[in-house]
Formats: sequence, C-alpha cells, structure tokens
Amino acid sequence: MISGAAILAKHQPLPRRLAPGQGLVVRDVSVRFGAVQALSNISFNVPPGEIFGVAGPNGAGKSTLIGVCTGQVRPDRGIIELDGGALKGRPHAFCHAGVARMFQVPQIFSSMTVRENVETGLIFGNRDSSDTNGVDDLLEMTGLTSQASEAASSLDLLARKRVMLAAALATGPRVLFMDEPLGGLNEIEIDAFSSLIRKVRDEMALSIVLVEHKIRALAQLSQRIMILNFGETLRIDTPGLILSDPEIITLYLGKKHEY
Repeated sequence: MISGAAILAKHQPLPRRLAPGQGLVVRDVSVRFGAVQALSNISFNVPPGEIFGVAGPNGAGKSTLIGVCTGQVRPDRGIIELDGGALKGRPHAFCHAGVARMFQVPQIFSSMTVRENVETGLIFGNRDSSDTNGVDDLLEMTGLTSQASEAASSLDLLARKRVMLAAALATGPRVLFMDEPLGGLNEIEIDAFSSLIRKVRDEMALSIVLVEHKIRALAQLSQRIMILNFGETLRIDTPGLILSDPEIITLYLGKKHEY
C-alpha cells in the first residue's frame, strides 16, 4: 500500500502560467432518475491548468456527473459554468462552448484514417476544417504523426485512445472530461498515457476532470480528488490526504485494496 506522503512526493504541481478565465464551475447540481437520487447538491470548481480527479465505488454517480457536465444528462437543478458562461442545451452546444469528452471505450471512426478522425473533431467543434497545421500539431502532441495515414481499425488500444484524445482536443476545448482513460492498459501504457495527460495539461492549460478507478495513477495525476458516494460528495481534498483517510480507505478503496 502506497502512503499519502509517497503520493505527494510524486505529485505533479500546477503549471505556473494558467490560461485566462475561471475554468469550470459546478454548483448545487442534482439529478434524479425515478426513485434514485443519482446526484445530490454536487459542487466543485476546476481552474484552468488543474487536473481534478473523481473517484468512488460503482453507482456513486461518476458517469451521471460526466453526463451532466457534457450535455448528455439534464440536471434537475444546479448551475454549470465555463469561464463565466452558463452551459446549457445538447452535447453539441456544450462542445461549441468549449467542453470535450473522452469515453471509457474509445469512440473513433474505424473506417477512417487517424488524420481523418482528428479532422472530424475540427468539424464537430465548429472550427476551420482546413486548419492542417492544427491537425499536424495535435498528431505530434499525441505521438500519432507516424500513424496519421493508417486506418484507425488497425491500431492497438493505446493508439486508439491517443486518437480519441487528439480528436477531442481538435474541437478546441477549455475543459476536458476523461472517463477512465487508463482502463485496459498495462503498466507501461498507463505511464505513457499518464505522461500524455500531463503534457496536454501543461501545454494547453485546460481544466481536466479525470474519472478513474486506478487510484495510484489518479493520485499522481490530480491536484485534488473528489470522492463520491451514492450521489453525494464525501470529500474533496489533496491526493495525500484522501489516501491517508482511514474512512475512505476502508469504505471506498477496501481494507486490502492495493493502490
């Protein structure tokens, strides 16, 4: 079991230069599905340049939270703002306002090339589809330059995740939601994709909301972590304090959980 002190020793600090604006603000958001209260008065903020981790047991409300913040689920109450502007409407409206999402299972166009997938992100984000320099920059950032002309169907899982990330970044987001991006990867691949997440944060100064079951990686990537339980916020704190809390370890990570 890794200690909170060890996590803090590896913890990545915020970049000194942050993008202008106040980032993502979620205030008193609640969602009910019939008799189930999926989210109850959830509030947090993610300034530009921060990676904000979200964890909790199955059924805690993590997927619903991502759905609300990306326009796929309409909240019963509450406010979601990005850089001071309210986020409302369907997913395409959220996207055009600066919200992007990566799914747990890579959602890419297998019949297209890697480059075409990224170009599709430009179009969906309502940006200039002729911006070849922007596409080239994203392919280089995500390590896909040499595979740009390959069919997406031929890629391994890590490369497919890179493509999905590049396409999401092509929409021009100011906040990026990542739903278990490390799922299915081995240790070497986890380290590689974690490094890419940090690189994106550092170079683009995005607000990043990272939902992840791999607690050690989540703690090493995040500046703060929110623990959800039955749709409510149990705690928001630094990784070291979260992972040294006996209640959280026992109830949400398990007494024998190896993280």
